[in-house]
Amino acid sequence: MVLLQNEANDVEYLLIAIFELFVEDYVDVLCKLMNETWNFQHENIAIIFQKIKSPKTIVCLYNAALTQFEYLEYDEAFALAVKCIWALGDINTPESKDKLKLLAQSENEIIKENAINQLNRNI
Repeated sequence: MVLLQNEANDVEYLLIAIFELFVEDYVDVLCKLMNETWNFQHENIAIIFQKIKSPKTIVCLYNAALTQFEYLEYDEAFALAVKCIWALGDINTPESKDKLKLLAQSENEIIKENAINQLNRNI
């Protein structure tokens, strides 16, 4: 699959198709998109990752939870980070728990609290 060239609207159409399919074949493409600053669908990608629970998304989710994208600077609730943390909790593998433990040490209280909640949920 060819990655779309910086067309933010095309990302939305791609996500709609993936929401319908939930095919793990798209995980690599979505992980690449999760690292890109030109699109605005990071939260939707995190939701997809939460639904498919693929261990291949763990590093991507962890990195996104720590990234403050410019278009989300207004978001004091850190919704993207929270969605990434929930996805890590649902993946529920030793590696995802390790990433949650790291997030539980965050200085950001919202990130810390949500990571701790996910760790406690999966005991």
